[in-house]
Amino acid sequence: MVDYTIRSLLKEGVILLRESGCPSYILDAELILCHVLDMKRIDIIKYRDRVLGEEEAVDFFRLVEERKKGKPIQYITGCQEFMCIDFSIHENVLIPRPDTEILVEKTLELLKGKEKPCIADVCTGSGAIAVSLAYYIPHAYVYAADISEDAFECCRRNIEKHQLGRRMKLLRGDLLEPLFEEGLEGRLDALVSNPPYISKKDMDSLPTGVRCFEPHLALYGGREGMDFYARIVKDAAKLLKKGGLLAFEIGYDQGRALKKIIEDHGIYKDVRIEKDLAGLDRIVYCYLEE
Repeated sequence: MVDYTIRSLLKEGVILLRESGCPSYILDAELILCHVLDMKRIDIIKYRDRVLGEEEAVDFFRLVEERKKGKPIQYITGCQEFMCIDFSIHENVLIPRPDTEILVEKTLELLKGKEKPCIADVCTGSGAIAVSLAYYIPHAYVYAADISEDAFECCRRNIEKHQLGRRMKLLRGDLLEPLFEEGLEGRLDALVSNPPYISKKDMDSLPTGVRCFEPHLALYGGREGMDFYARIVKDAAKLLKKGGLLAFEIGYDQGRALKKIIEDHGIYKDVRIEKDLAGLDRIVYCYLEE
């Protein structure tokens, strides 16, 4: 086995990832090496002449091979930043994305000044939305619900990681069912969700890293991608306080369809669609009539 230094091993990794067509080959090689060595990026520069052990080199090349096959870097390193918070993730939960921060930021804005809000996040996955809301609203109590046992355990780790156990509760079950079982009728100031919303036709056109590695349970939203929205909107009114907030992340072309679903119920007001920085539909929110 060749004796590698941090510098020489990183160089080898960069070459392998570049030749495989990986677009962010330098950054990915650095992140993989940081993960293997349990170091920060500044450290691999500071200690670039450190000689590495054989086991470290073997681990590095094994993970580089996984990245070459398209496995997302977040699943390789087991972490992702969201709302300036570090989250633990794994292959059985969706990778938290910057687009979802728009939903969190809008919810924080709309709940500003609300005293001790009670919030529920449905289809919580890693808990990125729920944990962020509890983190940034110091007096909130947040329920996080998901049907997946893997998501439940991932979210639990993130709650513990950020020491939010006193102000959060994990519930397991199908959509709103665990909220009703918890006796939350008429108690929520806000219900938020980023449910599965990929349509049948769009599933096949997803990027390889998403289609082949991220859990389809958390992606597929039915033939038109609207199945879960319709189910949540139907029963959310029973859980919300009068004037309570209902907010969703949506697909780029689903704003009008979800707005119609909400308006057809005749019990919600001020239905709004907001776009992301690319000018695409990103969130829909409304309030329960008072």
